[in-house]
Amino acid sequence: MSARRKRTWKQQVRHTLRDGARWTQGLPGPAGAAIGGAFRALPESTPGKARLRRILADYASVASPSGDQVPAPTAPTVGRSAAPNAYRGFLHIADVGDTYTEREAVTLLQLENAVLKRRLFREPLEPLPPTPHEDDDRDQAPERVARYLDLATSEQGEEGPLHLVVLAAYPSADNAYGNGFVHRRVMYFRRAGVRVHVAVVSASSEPGTYVHEGVPVIVGRGEELRHLLDTQSYASVGVHFLDRFQWERMRDHVSGHRLFAFMHGYESRRWIRTVRNHRTQQQLDDAVEHSITLQRFWREVLAHPHGPERFVFVSRWWRRAAQEDLELVFPGRRTAIVHNVIDTDLFRYMPKDAEQRFKVLWVRSAANLNYGPDLAVAALQRLRETPWWDRVQVRVIGDGKHFGLFEEAFAGDANVAVERRFADQAEIARLHREYGIFLVPTRADSQGVSRDEAMASGLVPVTNRAAAIPEFTDEGCAVVAGYEDVGGLTDGMVRLMADPALFTRMSAAAAARVRTQSSPEHTVAREMRMMGLTPEGEVGA
Repeated sequence: MSARRKRTWKQQVRHTLRDGARWTQGLPGPAGAAIGGAFRALPESTPGKARLRRILADYASVASPSGDQVPAPTAPTVGRSAAPNAYRGFLHIADVGDTYTEREAVTLLQLENAVLKRRLFREPLEPLPPTPHEDDDRDQAPERVARYLDLATSEQGEEGPLHLVVLAAYPSADNAYGNGFVHRRVMYFRRAGVRVHVAVVSASSEPGTYVHEGVPVIVGRGEELRHLLDTQSYASVGVHFLDRFQWERMRDHVSGHRLFAFMHGYESRRWIRTVRNHRTQQQLDDAVEHSITLQRFWREVLAHPHGPERFVFVSRWWRRAAQEDLELVFPGRRTAIVHNVIDTDLFRYMPKDAEQRFKVLWVRSAANLNYGPDLAVAALQRLRETPWWDRVQVRVIGDGKHFGLFEEAFAGDANVAVERRFADQAEIARLHREYGIFLVPTRADSQGVSRDEAMASGLVPVTNRAAAIPEFTDEGCAVVAGYEDVGGLTDGMVRLMADPALFTRMSAAAAARVRTQSSPEHTVAREMRMMGLTPEGEVGA
């Protein structure tokens, strides 16, 4: 019996090696030759696959068929879960199987995933379903665009290079927060002599036009964008958060225009970046499926003959991360790094009084846990246990589904003001002048605009060493705690409160750091040169 088993095993190995060689022929470079035979040593009936199925089944049992929520993560997960089937945002590598080494388990997951992806990518994406408005939009687009061009000419004249901005949301009277950072770019462009058209394109848009702070905006479901591209000679076209709906409507009309895709994070990130925000099995399944669709979509965009001339990333870290998330490589000659601009005139530095080190500000969305509202609450609770608490004043302004963490934790603290609302840019700038510490923990920022704005005003940020944060801060101008290190956040605030000279020195250094990295001359001016806009005047003048 022993000899028979040995012969069967050898036959299985020979079979799987041959099969593996065929599957890995499509891998780039020497990867296929290196791992081609290894993978197929894991046949379809491998125990590893069975274990993976059991793990997924265990996870599914956490969310009931009725859609009950998965418990939210209450603390960072280290090692395996303490309770059976407990879910804290991540699984442990050992959950793949307890007979594998870590190297074997990682190899198993990566190579099996590669096979599944190659099967998936064989077929192109199905076109998006039509909206009910195609015929009406096609008939009415020329008239709508003609009215818009008259409006744009009355607002901006006919002199200067012409640039088109495409995105799914822009600030308006009804949506003051719709991609305001793009609006700041546009305002700098206009001050420098560039005429800017803004096209808001999404399936849910109601066609129309409006003017926001002198910027003419046309809104529609794609036909207006096509007509603009067919009839106008744009020096460049910049798309922020490019999605499939926009791409399917513009790809056959953008030929002859220089197209630039600005990559901020939302448009290309993988589901694992936001795993803490998925509360049910269905949400998790939808997020995984959406990530795979994004991977296929960006492959199409990258390979298309009318694809972007440049993919512009807000940080070096995000360029690396996006390539990992999308499982593709953007050619170096087609990428650029340009940070989001910080309005250093609005967020201007004013030397801080040493007493302001006791005034802590948190102004941010609490819509998801990537922005660390739970970490901020925990850090302030620890600060409450220190002798400094009686001198501390904290102000928290924001909204979102996790904002209640602040309301619950500090309802009885007279020195903590918690305000469920949003503040506009002018008010935030005023608040910056009153406070000295900006509490801004994070788990995943591709840049961190709110932190940079606070630094420009001279606040000392208290944040985490996560994602792109090390590109924009250092120990000389910020408290940079470890990933999810609540104690490090609190200890950093205590150090600032105990040492007024350290606080004032770091405050000045924070403002200087932003001005040498993310001010208009280091961001908007670079964008305009890259896109071939040669306006008269100076950026920010």
